[in-house]
Amino acid sequence: MSRSIRILLPLILFSCGLLFSGTFFPGLSLSGPAASGGQGLEGIWKFLPGKSTDIASWGYSLPQIDISTADGKVRVIHDWLDRGNVAFADTFEFRPGGGEVTSVVRSEVWPDNWYMGVLSSPGEARNVSGRWLEPEKAFRVVARQNVRTSQGETAVTTTRDYTLGPEGKTLTLTEQRSSRPSPVVLVFERNGTSPRSDIK
Repeated sequence: MSRSIRILLPLILFSCGLLFSGTFFPGLSLSGPAASGGQGLEGIWKFLPGKSTDIASWGYSLPQIDISTADGKVRVIHDWLDRGNVAFADTFEFRPGGGEVTSVVRSEVWPDNWYMGVLSSPGEARNVSGRWLEPEKAFRVVARQNVRTSQGETAVTTTRDYTLGPEGKTLTLTEQRSSRPSPVVLVFERNGTSPRSDIK
């Protein structure tokens, strides 16, 4: 190594450190979720019934959430576990700030109110949209669809806020439905990374 390179090497390394810390170009900073070991919203989240709204049916059907991102879209998978096995899964994805995504309802299970006797209408549309409330830390999803109750069919809108807790260890899901005055609050803890990229 030449003498001139040995003299310039410390300066080059120092400049690279400033570059990737975001001092020169903040957009290149690696201090976000990717640099902190993936402590953003992405991953699998295990339900904490003791910290959530008390609903009797928690005992036999427990929710689990799997969140992933790809190609500018957010994918959310809601699993319902029966004795540790997935009894039902509901998947949707959206482009934050984009338009509504329409899908066809295929099951009578209504994911937004799965613990009560309200049914979806197979063959009808469900419209989902979402946006970031705080990039990488909180987003809101709005779903619209028709459901069937003992009084007949009605249109319902469900608003879900997914919020990352301190240090990225917990996730709080707050559900507010147009048919229910008070919200349902579900709290989850991180349970690993997402292995569910095969689900469409």
